[in-house]
Amino acid sequence: MLLDGLTPEILMSFPSYLDSIEDVLALSSTSRALYNACANPPPKVVSRLIADSGRIFFRPHPHLLIAATARELATWAVQSSDRRYRLEEALSGGVDKLLELAIDVVGLAMADIRRLWRFKFEVLNPLDRKLDLAAGPSSGKAWTVCNDPETTLVSFAIYGELFHHDHELGYLPIDATRPRPLPLSSLTRYQWFVYCVPDYNSFNHLGVREQSHLYGGDQFQQLSMQTAMRDPMFDVDNWGSKLVESAPGPMAPVAALDYHQQLVFSQCAKHWGFRSLELLVPGGPERLADDIRRLAAHLVDALPPDRPEDAVDSDSDSDSSDFDWNSQASDSSSDWESVRNTDISYRVTDRNTRLRKAIPELVQDRWWYTAFPDFTEDLHFTLWAEWNGGKKLERELKEAIGRPAERTLVGR
Repeated sequence: MLLDGLTPEILMSFPSYLDSIEDVLALSSTSRALYNACANPPPKVVSRLIADSGRIFFRPHPHLLIAATARELATWAVQSSDRRYRLEEALSGGVDKLLELAIDVVGLAMADIRRLWRFKFEVLNPLDRKLDLAAGPSSGKAWTVCNDPETTLVSFAIYGELFHHDHELGYLPIDATRPRPLPLSSLTRYQWFVYCVPDYNSFNHLGVREQSHLYGGDQFQQLSMQTAMRDPMFDVDNWGSKLVESAPGPMAPVAALDYHQQLVFSQCAKHWGFRSLELLVPGGPERLADDIRRLAAHLVDALPPDRPEDAVDSDSDSDSSDFDWNSQASDSSSDWESVRNTDISYRVTDRNTRLRKAIPELVQDRWWYTAFPDFTEDLHFTLWAEWNGGKKLERELKEAIGRPAERTLVGR
C-alpha cells in the first residue's frame, strides 16, 4: 500500500513508534506525506523522543531538557501537596530522576524544541565560550575553576525557571480575589541545590549523607558554580544600569523607574531563567522588550517609594521575620548583596510584610524570609551551611534537607 492510501490518523501515529528525535527527522525527510505527519507529534511523544536523544542533541544532558520543562513542571507541582511531594521525591534522586518526572508530566511541542535549539546556538553557546575563557578550564587558572561552564549556565537558568513562582511573589499584584498557588517552598529550593547540583562540601557541611552516585564525574559542582558566580558576567549591574546604557530603547521603562526600583529590577531580571541569559547577548533586550516593560510596571506598584518613617512595621510571627535578607551570604559576590540603602531595605521589608498579611500560608514555610530569593545566597548556604536565620531554625533546616520527602511534611 502506498503512503497516500493511509489515513491521516495512521500517518500521524508513526512518531509514537520511533526511538528518538533523529528518527523523526529522518522519517520526515523521505516524503511530503511523512513530513506533514511528523511536523507536530503529540507533546508527550516529543518529550519521550527528546529524552532518548538528549545525550547527543540536547547537551548538557539532562540539564538542558530539565531547563526546557522546569517552568511547566513547577506550575504542575504547585497545584497540590501530592504533586509537591512527587517533585521533592524526584529532586532527592538527582537530575536524572528530575528529568524522568518532567518527561512524565510535561509535554513539549516541536515549536518548543525549535526555541530550545535557538537558545542553545544563539544564547548558550556564546555565553559558554565567554565563561569558559574567563573562569573555566580554558582560563588557565592554577586552582579553582568552573569545571563545566555550560552546565553552570543552564543550572542558573533552571533555578529561575523551576522557582519562578518564588521570584514572581516579589512583584506580581497581590489580589485576594484571585489567589495564586503558593510557590515551591524554601526547603525545595535548597534541596534542588543539594541533590541536583551535588557537591562533596555541601553534603559534608550540611551533615547530609553523601550521595556520591549523583556526582556524574564532578564532586565539586556547587564550588565550581560559586567560582562562576564571582565572574563579572554575573554582576547584577549587567541586568540593570549596564543594560540601560547598552540597550536604551527596550530598557526605557527601567530608566523611568526611580533608582531603588531599578536596583530591584536588576535583581528580578537576574533570576528570570532563560530570559536572564538572553538579556546578556546582543539583541536579547530587543526580543524581551515586552517582558521588560511588564516587569518595570509591576515594580512601580509592588515597591512604592515610601519613606522609612511611613513603612509598615516588619514584625511578624515568623521566627525569621527579623532576618536581614540582604546579609545572609557573607561571601556573596553579588552587587545586590552589597546594597545597604535604607530605602531599599524598607521597601523590600514592606513588601514581605504585606505578603505575609495577604498570604498567611507563607508562615507555614518556616524558612521563608523574602519574596526576592537570591541564587548566590542560596548557593552559599547549601555549599557552606552558613545561614543567619537563627541556630535552631538552621539546625532544623539541615535535618529537613537530609530527610526523605514525606507527603504530610512537603513544603514544611
